[in-house]
Amino acid sequence: MDNDISIESNSENLISDEAGDQQILKHCTSKVPIILNIRYKTQTFPIECDLYDTLKDLKEKIDKLTDVDPQVQKLVNKSITSVKHDDATTTLKDLNITDGQTLLLVGATRSDILSTTRGAVNSTDHKESTDDQVSTHKKEPLCKQTKHEKVLKAGKPDNAQIGIRNKNDPLPQSIDGLLMSMLNQSAKKARLTFKLELDELWINTAETTKKIPMTHIRNVVDEPIEGHDGYSIVGFQTGTTENSIIWIYWCPSQFVKSIRREILSDH
Repeated sequence: MDNDISIESNSENLISDEAGDQQILKHCTSKVPIILNIRYKTQTFPIECDLYDTLKDLKEKIDKLTDVDPQVQKLVNKSITSVKHDDATTTLKDLNITDGQTLLLVGATRSDILSTTRGAVNSTDHKESTDDQVSTHKKEPLCKQTKHEKVLKAGKPDNAQIGIRNKNDPLPQSIDGLLMSMLNQSAKKARLTFKLELDELWINTAETTKKIPMTHIRNVVDEPIEGHDGYSIVGFQTGTTENSIIWIYWCPSQFVKSIRREILSDH
C-alpha cells in the first residue's frame, strides 16, 4: 500500500517536472528580438523590440525617442491600419510585423501641440476682442453662410456617392482614391485621396491636385447640410484662423468620423 502511494507521488512529481519544462520552453520561445524602423518626418529611428511586444509597448518606446504621446501616435502600416486592435493586447506578431520592417509615424510632438494650442487661444482672444460681429456670424449654420451657400447652389455632383445619416462606415479601400465625387470651394468636382505612404491628403480636381501633409492639419470640422440628409460640409484646418480651412462639400456623412480618425487619430 505504501509502495502504491510512493509510486503515485513519484508520478505526480514527474508530471509536474514535465509541465515545468514545457512552461520554461514556452517562455524561451516567446523571445523573438526584432528591429523596426520608425520613420517620422525626415528622420528614421531604429527600435529594438520583441515580436511578442504589444502595440502599447512599441508606442512607449517611440515616445521616448520622438516625444510623440502614445495617445496621438498613428502608425501607418498595411496590417495596423486595416485591422481593429487593442493596443494593450495586440502583439506585433498578431499584425504579421516582421524584422526590419519600416512603419510610418504620424502625430504631433508635445511641444508642437502646446505651441498650436497657445496660438489658437491667442488668435481666438484677439478676434473676440476686436470683432464681435464675426463671432456672432460664425454661430450661423455653415450652409447658410454666403460663401458656402454659393457653392451649395451648384448642386450635388451627379455621380456623388449616396450619403447616409447617423451611420459610421470605414473609408472605402482603394489604392487610387478613397472618396467619391464632391465639390471644393471653387465649385469644382473633387476627390479625396489618402496617401498614407507619404503621410499626405490629396484633393484632386480635373485640373490640379492639392497635396496637404497630414501633420499640417490641426483640426477637422464638419456640419450636416440642412435639407440634404446624409451629406456634410467638411473642413481641413491647416492654420489658426478660419481662412486656413480648406472646405469640401457633399461629403457622405457616413465617412466623416473615419476621415477624422484617419487624419487626427481620433477614437
